[in-house]
Amino acid sequence: MSRALNNYEDINEETKAKILKVVDELHYIPSASARRLVTNKSNVIAVFYPSYDGMGLRQPFIIHLLDVFKIEIGKKGYDLLILSNMKEPFNRYSYLERVRHQDIDGVLLLGAPEEAIDELIAENVPVVGVDHFAVGKKVGSVTSDNRRAIHDLIVLLYHNGYRRVGFVHDDLNFPVVMERLQGFYSGMAEVGLSPESKWIFGGGFSFDGGMNVAESILELDEKPEVMVFSGDISAIGALQVFSKYGVKVPDEISIIGFDDIDAASYVYPKLTTVSQDKDKMGQLAADTLVHLIENKDINMPLHFVLPTQLIIRDSTRPLKQR
Repeated sequence: MSRALNNYEDINEETKAKILKVVDELHYIPSASARRLVTNKSNVIAVFYPSYDGMGLRQPFIIHLLDVFKIEIGKKGYDLLILSNMKEPFNRYSYLERVRHQDIDGVLLLGAPEEAIDELIAENVPVVGVDHFAVGKKVGSVTSDNRRAIHDLIVLLYHNGYRRVGFVHDDLNFPVVMERLQGFYSGMAEVGLSPESKWIFGGGFSFDGGMNVAESILELDEKPEVMVFSGDISAIGALQVFSKYGVKVPDEISIIGFDDIDAASYVYPKLTTVSQDKDKMGQLAADTLVHLIENKDINMPLHFVLPTQLIIRDSTRPLKQR
């Protein structure tokens, strides 16, 4: 029966049809464990997301991307398992051991400790990182052109008359955060502006972080003309504080986010933001990971860098594209 269910070619078509008819009538569902013994696959993909920002899976960008990823791998016959990032009671197990224990076919990384990535790659576990670059035989990655996005934004702001430019970043241990900060510095250098440390904050991607940044800005004697946030959520947190204290956006200060989450177009004023192609990122991550799982002989990593788009709304003065 298993040969018929697994569509082996060395079984008579008439016999296969009879078996499948009986299976259908009995509503038989093959044991996943038994199928693993035959196919050496679980058809399960794990997701690891440490959620250091405190928002976890409430982060809108992550939710959107995971939803697309889930749909795409579902079309290919795979299920999704989200791994816990709790230390207890797993601290005696490595990430590799946990993946092996669950018979995982591949892993989607949304940020992870380097040692976790290294041990997965060393054992040729298929891995795809989103906004997380790694090198290995069974490794792929999907990211936006983060550095270029912020660099070009700073240049555009300069040519639209902005001179006092601030920036909000997150934990610099994350590659995506470092790329955006590098884009800020390179853009400032291109237009001949000197970054002011008093306008650069580590406010993170969280709502509370954005609120804290806005409160710090209110205490400054000389305030920036525009603040560029590394994430929409923190930018929206700042908007709430400015609204509370009567600071007019964008007349007194302009606010720009990054991601273009749905809420960016619902808040007041509507948020100008750098849009990532979340649908394309999720689709490419799914396609790449399944390709790595199902093809044994892959001798080079698969990496994709996607362009971004600036969405101009009401939280900035009108910006003329160059």
